[in-house]
Order: sequence, then structure tokens, then C-alpha cells
Amino acid sequence: MLAYFPKAYEDELLYSMIARYSIHTGQQENQKAVIQDVFGKKTAVAIPDLPSHLRIFSKRVGNVWPTSASKLIDNHTLANLYVPFLFEQQAQQVLSSMQSDVGGNIHTRSGITASSIQATKYFRYCPVCSIEQKHNLGETYWQRKHQLPCIEVCLKHQCKLIHSETSFYSIQKHHFHAAETVNKSTCISSILLGKYEHKLINLFYGLLELKNIKSCSNNQWTMFYKKLAVDSNMMSGNYVDHRAIYHQFNKHWGDTLFAKYLPKNDDNSWLVEIFRKHRKSFHPIRHLMVWSTFLFDKSLEEIFMKVRKFPKKDDSNKGKEFVAKQTTNKSTNEQRETWLDLRSKNIEFGVKALRKTGSGGSLYAWLYRHDRDWLNDNSPKPQRTNLNRYKRDYVMWDEENIVLLQEYIKNVTTLRKRPRISKTHLIKQLPTPNSVEKHLIDLPKTTKWLEVNQENKVAYRKFRLRVAYQALEESNLPLQQWRLLRLSSIRKEYVTEDIEHYIVGLISKTKAAA
Repeated sequence: MLAYFPKAYEDELLYSMIARYSIHTGQQENQKAVIQDVFGKKTAVAIPDLPSHLRIFSKRVGNVWPTSASKLIDNHTLANLYVPFLFEQQAQQVLSSMQSDVGGNIHTRSGITASSIQATKYFRYCPVCSIEQKHNLGETYWQRKHQLPCIEVCLKHQCKLIHSETSFYSIQKHHFHAAETVNKSTCISSILLGKYEHKLINLFYGLLELKNIKSCSNNQWTMFYKKLAVDSNMMSGNYVDHRAIYHQFNKHWGDTLFAKYLPKNDDNSWLVEIFRKHRKSFHPIRHLMVWSTFLFDKSLEEIFMKVRKFPKKDDSNKGKEFVAKQTTNKSTNEQRETWLDLRSKNIEFGVKALRKTGSGGSLYAWLYRHDRDWLNDNSPKPQRTNLNRYKRDYVMWDEENIVLLQEYIKNVTTLRKRPRISKTHLIKQLPTPNSVEKHLIDLPKTTKWLEVNQENKVAYRKFRLRVAYQALEESNLPLQQWRLLRLSSIRKEYVTEDIEHYIVGLISKTKAAA
């Protein structure tokens, strides 16, 4: 349990609060200790938008900040942007993962990873907001509204957001980067927003204010957009007029900041798909652009109420039996016997092959129209064959891997500044690392080569000591143990007896040369 944790500011990301905690406690250079403090384990990852371990976090800060995982999700993450537009099972899985200590699949389940909409690359800030934060609070922080995907404007000050040099998804996955440590520009670029742009950004802000997020089913979204097309007079007879929708859409967004998110004018664009049966979820920007166009006067709450009024499941065909409209003089029993006789004579045939026989086509059609349930129960079951159409030549693959790895290690060992040549690092240098890792059992030469040539942690520390030794010699500085350890970035707890002997050997080598 923590005895101190900074107070949450308005609209602040949880990531930002933990980053401020690291500064306040003097642990900015020891981020693993920060993670241990707030999450109770050193393996948690610093994720700004959809973090995990929230249940553990709320318990550890409970003495100084009574909160819960659900409140953290609502007020200090970006979950509200995505969860309302996910199908129920997806949404529940995302929220459960955020609360649990297993969060590796959150971005995949929420659709961010596979989305064609580019994710935020760098933390952003409003120069005016930063000045106000510094003046009023004595420090700056990362606001949720400034990190919204697709939104490059601060609505409060009508100015363009500035991209910092801090990556939103940092390579240093255990490091919390505080806004206070970033060099900020005070250059203000004012932007004049149109009414539709203003409405769209307001809808984004409204999503952040949602509480107790509830998702909608695919049938509710399907029915909602069908009704929206009817109410907006975007119908051609009984069908949605996708061309009219596109022209209306293009008219409103063609000359705006959001023009780059306009769909293509074809039958497979996202705008066409969103007005059809929903089989997948859509990025928030796409829903909100449609709402800003056709539901300009409606609030976010009113729109979601409209969606939730529709039934979660499509029960239109439930309980209805198929009844053929055509009259027939043929006997059902006779037709059944003929079908069974046809099957017995062609045991190995599937439905498709049976229909291609002399009378099979007309017989199948009659039974399909007049006795469909019986036909389904008495037809050959589809037989799936798992044909490996792309069988890999493992011997050749093995040889190719060896050539590539030898070339890589030949080049990398000449570098002074390089990562540890671990087994994982070597596999990552190959064209298809995930496949190689999965099929190592089928690649004996690659496996053996990796075992022989991988570099363990002790060997890598000795390499860094050699590099430090060379640097000290070139700088004509005294060769002392503390200098070697500092220059090679080796902590005291890793100085084993073997390492000490190695350092003594380097120092004695210099004395002997002198």
C-alpha cells in the first residue's frame, strides 16, 4: 500500500499521474521501482490509453486515493472512445483485461491494432493549456482530450495541438514519461473551426464523459443505421441510397480538417458497410462523422438511447417454419425415398455432386422447397479437408536462416554499441521471426546455431567492459573499477566474482603494458 500518490488533475491520464509520482518520489531514473510501487510487480507495461492492472492499482493507492478500477477506466483512460462501439462480448473482454493483470490483447480486441485509422504516434499538448497548467498547478500533465485519435485541435482555445517528441507507445515499455520533462513550444497556431468540425470534436469529448459504459449489439447498430437512413430520406425504394449518403457526406466534410477520413466512392467503402448489416465494429471517428452529418441536433446521450431501443437480437425469423408457396402433385414420401436411394447409390458424393447427377438437381430443388428440414437432416455432411497448400521446404528454410544469421552476426560483432545477441534477438533479425520461433523443432540447424552463438548476460557485460576499457584508453583516463562499471552501465548487484576477476584482468593488462 502506498503512503503517497499525487492528486488526479482534471481530465488527466492515469499514465500521467504515475509519471508525476515518479518525479515526486525521486524515482524517475528507476522506473522498475515505480512500477513495483504502483502495480506490485515489475513486469507491468506503461500504456497510456488502455492500461491493465487497474484492480491491483486501485488497491495499492486505496489509503491515499479511494478509487476503483471502473472509475479509473471512466475518468483516466481512453476506453470510453472504443468500448461503446464494440460488440458486447468484445467490450466485456476489453474491460475485464484492463482490470486484470493480463493486458497483452487489449489493443487487438478493441480493434486499434487492425484499424486502417492510424493510431496516435506521439503525446500531444495545447501550448495555451500547458501555460495555464504551469501557472495554476506548478507542473504540466498529459490530458486525455489532447490524445484523442484523429483530433488535432484544442477546442477550448481553438488552436492546433503540438506533437511532443515523446512516443505514445514507447519502445521503453516500462517507462512513464512525464509531461513536465518535455521541452514544450509556446507557438500558438489558431484554427477556425466550422460547425460540423465543432460538433464532431464535441462528440469526442462527450465520449470521455460517459459513465458505466454499455456497448450495443450488432443487431442494434444495424437497425439504428437503417432507421437513420429512412429518417434522413436517404432511401431509394426499399433500399438505402448509398450514393446520396456519400454526396451528402462529402458535401459536409470535403473542405474540413477531417477530409482525409472520407470514404472512397465505391461499393466496399466503410460508409456503405456502416449502413449495412453490422458484422464488425467501426472506428469511433466513422460513427461520429455520420452522426455529425445526419444527427447534428442530437446529443450523444440521445443517440445512444436511440440505438439501445432496438432489440439486441434479430428475432424476425424466430419460430417461423418454412412453408412452400408452390402447389405440387408429388408425394413427399416418394420424393424422400428417391433422395435416399440416390444417396445409397452414391455414398461418396456430397450434396453438390448429388445435384449434378441426372435427376438430382430437380429432386434436391423440390425437397428444398417443400421439405427443407428433412432434407437438411438427410443430406451428406460437408467434409472439410485440411490441405496444406503452402507446405514449407524446411531444409531450404533452415539453410537460408543460417546464411542470414551468419551475415548478421558478422556485421553486428564489429559494432561497439549493440544490443545483447540473445536467441530472441537473433530470431527477430530473420524475415519471418514469428514463424521461425513457432517451427524451431522443424529447423534443427537453425536451433543448434542459435544455441551455440547466442550471448548470455555475463558475456554481454564482459563485452561492455571491453568497450569501456577501450574508451578509457582512448581518453587517457585512469583505468579504475568504478570508471569501468559506470561507463559500461553495470549495476553493483550484477558484479559477480567472475566479473570482478575480469575487471582485475583488464586493469592488470594495462599495468603490464605500462
